[in-house]
Amino acid sequence: MNKCPFSQRSSLLLHRLPAHTRTTYAMLSQFGALTLAQETQFGDLPWDFVALVLMRLPVDAHLRAREVSRGWRALLNDPRFWLVLDFSRGSGVVACVTRALLFAAGERGRGHLHTLDLTGDEDLGAEDLIQFMAAHSQSLRSVTAQAGPKGSVDEVKSLCRSAPLCTLRCYVKCSAAEALPLLRCEAPFALLHIFKLWVTGFNNNQQAVMDLAAALLAHRGKIKGLVVCHTQLQNVALADALMGGIAEVRVSDVTFFSCSLSPASLPSLTRLLQAGCLEILNISNQFQAVFEAGLDLTAFCHALRSSRLQALELRLHALWRDLAAAGELLTALVGHPTLKELSLPDAVGDTDDARRAAGEQLASLITHTSALQKLDLSENSLGEAGLAPIFEALPRSSTLKELLFPLAYNETISREFARDVILPAVRANTSLRMLSFGFYSSFPELREAEAIVAARMQPDATAVAAA
Repeated sequence: MNKCPFSQRSSLLLHRLPAHTRTTYAMLSQFGALTLAQETQFGDLPWDFVALVLMRLPVDAHLRAREVSRGWRALLNDPRFWLVLDFSRGSGVVACVTRALLFAAGERGRGHLHTLDLTGDEDLGAEDLIQFMAAHSQSLRSVTAQAGPKGSVDEVKSLCRSAPLCTLRCYVKCSAAEALPLLRCEAPFALLHIFKLWVTGFNNNQQAVMDLAAALLAHRGKIKGLVVCHTQLQNVALADALMGGIAEVRVSDVTFFSCSLSPASLPSLTRLLQAGCLEILNISNQFQAVFEAGLDLTAFCHALRSSRLQALELRLHALWRDLAAAGELLTALVGHPTLKELSLPDAVGDTDDARRAAGEQLASLITHTSALQKLDLSENSLGEAGLAPIFEALPRSSTLKELLFPLAYNETISREFARDVILPAVRANTSLRMLSFGFYSSFPELREAEAIVAARMQPDATAVAAA
C-alpha cells in the first residue's frame, strides 16, 4: 500500500480541488489524521487517493459514508475532516438541512470546525443557528447564513454574540434607525457582513435617508444587496445622496420599493448605472411615472445600454402611458449583452394602437436580445393586438426560456386567437421551458400550450429506456 503522503495521481487530483478542500487536505496531513487510514484496508487504492475522493463528497454523504466500512469510518471520524460544512446550493447536498443534520455534522468537527455555509437552506430556524454557533464559538471563524428568510436585528445580535470571533454574513430586515449600527459595525456587529439589507420605517424623515446614505460608506465591500422601502425620494438631493452612497459602496443588487421616484430621479439613477456595479435593479413605483421623453431619459438609456445589468424589474411605473418614452427605454435593451431577466408588470393603454405598439416593441426585444432568458409581462392587458407580435416573434427566439404573462382579470382574447396564433407559435419555438397564462387562462388551447412547454422539462422516455 502506498505510504507516501501524496502519490502522483492524488497530487494531480489535489491540484484540481477547490481551495478550501486543498486547505482541508493539507491540515489533515499536517495533524496526522490521514495516518488513521494506514491501519485499514482500501483494496488496491492508495489511502491518500481514497481521502481525496471522500473530500469531494457533500456533507450529508460524508455522514452516510462513515457507515460503509471500518476504514472509511476511521478516516471520517477524525474531526479535522469536518473543518468546512458547506450546505450552499452548489455543494451537492440533497438532504434537507435539519437541526439534526447540522448538529450531527458539527459534532464530528467539534473543536476544529471553522466554516459554515447555509446559503442553500431556507428552513433552519434562527434559534437553531444561534445554538449551533454558541456550541462551536471557540473554533468557528466564518458563517454564511441563509439567503432567506430575513433575520431581525435581535436575531443578528444574538448570532454575533454567540460567536464573537466569527465573521457573519447574513440577510437582515430592519428599520432605518436599526440599520445604522449594523452598517457602522458597532459592537456586537464588528465582524458582520450584510449580503442583503432590507430597510423600511423612514416615516418620511429626510434625515433618516441621509443617515443611511452616510452609514453605507462604513460597510464598503461588505454589502451586496439593498432594499429601500416606503420613503420619499422625489427630493433630488436625497436621491443623489442615497444613490451616490450605493454606487460608492458598489452594491450590486438594488430595489426601490414604493419610494416615489419621479423623472427628476433619472439623473441619480443614471449615475448609479454609470458606476458599473449594478447587476440587479428593481423599481416598484406604485403607478407613478419615472420615464418621460427628454434629455434625462436619453442619458439614462445610454447608461442602461452599456451597463452590466443581468436583471431589471420595473413594476407599476405607468410605463406605457408615454409610448415614446417606453419605446426609447426598450430600444436601449434590444441586444443588451448581459440582460437575462426583464420584468415589466404594468398596464398597457386601453386602445388597440397602444397595445400593438407595445407588442411590437416587446417582439423586437425577444427577437434581437440573445442573452434574454426570462420575460415577465404580468398584468399588462396586452389583448390580441399586443400579443400577436409577441407570438409571431417567438419562433425566432432560440434563448428565451421563461415567458410569463398571467392574463389580467379584464383580458380579452378569443379561443380562435389561442388556437390559430398562440398554439402554433409555442409549437414552433424550441427554447421555452416555462410558459404561464395564469389563473384566467381557461381555454384548453392555452392549457395545451403550457403543457407543451412543461413537457420539455421531462426526461425523454425513449432516451431513458434506451439508456
